[in-house]
Amino acid sequence: MSDTTSTPDVLRARAVFLRVGVIAPLVLLALSVVIVAAWLPELPDPVGIHWSGDGGPDGFAPKGMLFFTPAVGAGVVGLLAVLAWFAHRMPGANRGLPAGAPVPQWSPTARFLGAINLGMGLFMGLLTVSTADAQRGLADAADAPDITPWMFIGFGALIVGTIIGWFAQPHVAPIEPWVAATGTPPLTDTERMAWFGTATMARTGVVVLGVAMLVLLGVTAFVVARAPEDGWGTAWLLIGLCALMLVVICCMFAFRVRVDRRGLQVRSLLGWPSSRISLDDIERVQVVPVNPLADFGGWGWRIAMDGRRGVVLRTGEALQVTQRSGRVFVVTVDGAADAGSVLQALRAG
Repeated sequence: MSDTTSTPDVLRARAVFLRVGVIAPLVLLALSVVIVAAWLPELPDPVGIHWSGDGGPDGFAPKGMLFFTPAVGAGVVGLLAVLAWFAHRMPGANRGLPAGAPVPQWSPTARFLGAINLGMGLFMGLLTVSTADAQRGLADAADAPDITPWMFIGFGALIVGTIIGWFAQPHVAPIEPWVAATGTPPLTDTERMAWFGTATMARTGVVVLGVAMLVLLGVTAFVVARAPEDGWGTAWLLIGLCALMLVVICCMFAFRVRVDRRGLQVRSLLGWPSSRISLDDIERVQVVPVNPLADFGGWGWRIAMDGRRGVVLRTGEALQVTQRSGRVFVVTVDGAADAGSVLQALRAG
């Protein structure tokens, strides 16, 4: 496998990512901690930590809880940074690819995660400082004013920070994929050819989705248990979300891939979602290396930051089809090169 981590573009992108997506947001969060720490003598005890939008705070806690928000922000920044930094180095990145085939070491998704981190640092830092500032000099935190306007300002800072973070990082040109070899002579009028395969989700994706589902079920169970006291509104919302997530996971777990004279069809085992691209609509057939987290931000039916869409279930080789309109569809499946060869032969037949 070719290593592209040492190319100047990738090295520069990683260096800027560290400054924009890690150091800058952590500095912003640390600055908010320093400011609030200096204000602690002026704050009531307990302090307000939750506003429902009906005026003053309706949730209170010891002063130290004001540092919880920047701590969570730092954790999110660290998690997204690890995902961006190491996603390309996951095992199996060259699975099914020809010997020496290049594997991307940076992607628009990594750039986007760095941008999100900068926006998150601004948002969490501003939220921490505004919460404390609203209560300075008060004897009772219940007298604090509504901070809802600051929430909207914070969300604006999140958006602006993300945009700045995106354009502050350099673009890294993607590795040019290779064209699938025909490998099969053109068909005559009396010959027929087809290729069938199944794209299944990798174990990593199953584990990540399974853990997320378990966490959601746990939170739902807790809220349902308290529903007789707190009301059923949130409980029903979470129950509906759990049902939706289960359906989505079942739909995304495995897909049938079919190549024949009708073109390329990729269809979930449950029948939806389903995509079909006719032979006449295919401009180019290629085989590309794909990393779900790095290139598409996750597993399932995805849309990447570079505009590609498709079924991405595991790391390794993928069949990539460019339509005449310029739209690009990708499906990760074992035997992608064989599927591409058949598709090329059908187009030439």
